[in-house]
Amino acid sequence: MKTFSCFLVILTLAIYAPAQNNPSFSQYMGIERKFNPASINLSNTIDFSLVARQQWVGFEDAPSTQIFNASTYIHDIFGGVGLNIINDQLGHEHNLSVRGNYSFPVQVGVLSHLVFGLGFGFVSRTIDGTQLIYDDPNDPAAILHSETFLKPDFSFGIELIDPNFRVGGSIHHLYRSLNNAGIEFTPRHYNFYGSYRFHDVWPDLTLEPYVLVRTNMHIMQVDVSLLAHYNDRIWGGISLRFGDALSAIVS
Repeated sequence: MKTFSCFLVILTLAIYAPAQNNPSFSQYMGIERKFNPASINLSNTIDFSLVARQQWVGFEDAPSTQIFNASTYIHDIFGGVGLNIINDQLGHEHNLSVRGNYSFPVQVGVLSHLVFGLGFGFVSRTIDGTQLIYDDPNDPAAILHSETFLKPDFSFGIELIDPNFRVGGSIHHLYRSLNNAGIEFTPRHYNFYGSYRFHDVWPDLTLEPYVLVRTNMHIMQVDVSLLAHYNDRIWGGISLRFGDALSAIVS
């Protein structure tokens, strides 16, 4: 029988990355499926998560982002399937990403697996040009009407998982390099991350340092976190994004 697990986070006044980059969250732990199609629990569970973030509360057209993830492992197809939806509103710009994922694990140790993942779907970007002000309205690149750009989207990821550690990497938006990117689409993104659990640092206490690096080969973000798990039921910690923000996490 399938069991269910749910991860729900509501964030306010969090840090935002520009829309020309993928949305970034300081609380990225537990939602690795957002940026890696290979990240999946290899157990008989149905996992889903919902993350909602509202920034600049009280301001008109304030940034707002929602992320939904759902996944499960299916023994009959020897792999996992998942769904990832990202809805991002920034002023007069709206971005929607819908991606289906498939992951295939290969056992490389007694409890270790190397997982390969593929993601496929679409990205949509709508820009309301009627609300924009240009220095030169005759600029041929100016968007003067509401326009929607729709394009297929593909991603690839790999993850090595073990009860004590996790290491992974992924590539998003395979269709477009930075040199070929434009206002209508986000360029290719690369994600690399790793974590390790130090058990019984204190009775029933586990410490887990976590590093996440994101880049589009022009801008790079580095997040470093330290999480504390108590009795595998309560966890919290701190997260630092270099040159940007320091945040606290409690769950």
